[in-house]
Amino acid sequence: MNDHDDDPFHGLDDWAKDVERRAKRAHRWGRVARLFRWSFRWSEVTKTTLWIASAVAAAVLLAAAFPYVKAAFTSDPGSGDTGTAAYPTQPVPSGISVTTSASATPTGPFDGTAAATYPKGDAGITMPPATAVTGFTQAEVGADLQLVHQALVAGRLDRKTLVGHDNSAFLALLAPNARAGTTKWLTGATRINAVTWIDPSTKLDPDEQPRVSGRVTFDSAKVDGVQTLRVTTNFVWVYAFDVRQPTPIAAVHDSIRWEFPKPDQVRKNDRGMWIADTDSYVAWMDCAGADKGLLAPGKPAPATPHPSESEPADAILRPDHTLDIGDDCAKPPTTPKP
Repeated sequence: MNDHDDDPFHGLDDWAKDVERRAKRAHRWGRVARLFRWSFRWSEVTKTTLWIASAVAAAVLLAAAFPYVKAAFTSDPGSGDTGTAAYPTQPVPSGISVTTSASATPTGPFDGTAAATYPKGDAGITMPPATAVTGFTQAEVGADLQLVHQALVAGRLDRKTLVGHDNSAFLALLAPNARAGTTKWLTGATRINAVTWIDPSTKLDPDEQPRVSGRVTFDSAKVDGVQTLRVTTNFVWVYAFDVRQPTPIAAVHDSIRWEFPKPDQVRKNDRGMWIADTDSYVAWMDCAGADKGLLAPGKPAPATPHPSESEPADAILRPDHTLDIGDDCAKPPTTPKP
């Protein structure tokens, strides 16, 4: 008999480190589409001038005077099932799922975009009813779903985070052993995967709440030998800014998998919420700010007319849009003059 036979937690010492390593792998930069075209056309819906950028590799089209979309910090290329939609969509993960059902009256800066009827702020975060799953009671699932809800609010809607660039409320919701690694991660540009920092060079519109729409799914699975409740959130967060532009908005589209290991199978400080995988892009934003993990609205840029467009101009603001896109912030290679 050895010293480990009496320890029910033997073999789990590195569990937290394994989760952190998986999270770090998930926070790497996504693919960059360096070939892209600029085009200019009129919107048949809003009858306003649109500047549209399209990454050739992903054929991503953007609307309302902003030609930028940043393929930021993707974990793995998405499968992008196009189905019957007019733009590439993402598959719905298995498990118990619910999507945003509330709506808002179209107003001001959101008019003419997909976000026009998205609910305001917290009303856009619809959590599924708690149900017992393997290893977790209904009460445990309910408590964990509430933690995820709080984290979404703290990371994307709380002005302390948005404007004050203070992540403390978000970090306090994580498992004790998850906080140090996440704190370090949030100091870099890839923080935008989970929290929104507004660029100090601009200001949010004081009269408009962010518009929010998305989906929450949960299931139970063995992760590194530990029974784990997995909650996958997929949301679009659209922010209005106090700037004089045709459509003064910018957006973040993220997918985050939150994991809760079964408490009696891990050590005390590993109990609680972990960020396991993240995938996101930002749209209609200022590229220089996005490179620093800051969000600000983009500005119009010169364009060359192009007759072919392959998806609705505002599709990039829809929560079912694929996260596997190109990077229109990348500069195209210059062609030497003859």
